[in-house]
Amino acid sequence: MKILVVADGIGEEIYDRAFYDAFQNLGHDVHRFTWKEYFRHYQYTNRYETDGNKVKSLYYRLQNKFITGPVTAKINYDLVELCRKVEPDLVFIYRGTHIYPSTLRRIRQTGSLIFGYNNDDPFSSLYPSYFWRHFKKSIPFYDHIFAYRWKNIDDYRKIGYPKTSLLRSYYLKEKNCHLPSPHAAYACDVIFIGHFEDDGRDLAIKTLLDAGVNLKLFGTGWEKSCLHDFFVQKFGPIKPLYHDEYNKALNSAKIALVFLSKLNNDTYTRRCFEIPATQTMMMAEYTADLATLFEEGKEADFFRNHDELLQKIKKYLNDEELLKQIGISGFNRLLAEGHEVTDRAAEVVKEYDRMKGLS
Repeated sequence: MKILVVADGIGEEIYDRAFYDAFQNLGHDVHRFTWKEYFRHYQYTNRYETDGNKVKSLYYRLQNKFITGPVTAKINYDLVELCRKVEPDLVFIYRGTHIYPSTLRRIRQTGSLIFGYNNDDPFSSLYPSYFWRHFKKSIPFYDHIFAYRWKNIDDYRKIGYPKTSLLRSYYLKEKNCHLPSPHAAYACDVIFIGHFEDDGRDLAIKTLLDAGVNLKLFGTGWEKSCLHDFFVQKFGPIKPLYHDEYNKALNSAKIALVFLSKLNNDTYTRRCFEIPATQTMMMAEYTADLATLFEEGKEADFFRNHDELLQKIKKYLNDEELLKQIGISGFNRLLAEGHEVTDRAAEVVKEYDRMKGLS
């Protein structure tokens, strides 16, 4: 079928671009619409060529932040015109923060089905009220919305929207994979690659460091931690890792940590698939949801507090055969249950076929 993938287009390799490629790999005719190009003078100078005009930067920045103004109107107008031109069978909107309800109504008039998907939690009280307003008003006009977490299925149903189902995150087999040998720059016993949230994750990492664990830390937002200076003394500047470097780093550690976002009420996260794909052992915050994906102590392990984290880290570092066995078992579970992005794209197509009476 003909599919149009719609998204902001930022961080595209693992988000909307991953679905675009996966739909293509399944043999569909796939088109793409992104709105990052409409904000070329926005402050992301490392992503766009700008002329350095601060007035333009402010003009685009305010419209993108508050999702209003002529640029957002232009995005919606152009999307409708593209749908009229392409005539897609399915419009797959990834994180539709900038899409108006009126736009969805016009697209549906063309005969296309509209599916939504969103890796963040639009019902979280920690987001500013304006951020999800267009998306929430648009919910009734989606033919189906895939929820990233079980909580959001309940959220949709509480507001009277029943056409929803779970579509978990995924890994990319070309990007998240086992490497035969560690990379010297990243070699360590324990690694955490991820953003800072003020949920105690910095204290957990300090607990490990104070106990003498050989640990490396990468990610964004760590300057917000009250322990930032302490970490900089230990590691130097804390930087994010992407793409090949991210995969090399996960492969170079014996144990990779997972902390779950409280902002998005996560009970699992993308790393819960990316880490087992490398055959590195995963040590994650415990949730009942995550424990359904990997068996505790056999395919991954979980901690419920900082003391348990330290205790288990010490245990596994003293038993590297068990550590490696768990990493391999986690990898085998990942393959057996199908958590790659193409598996997710196939779920989307299956729902389309169901709605069209094709299966």
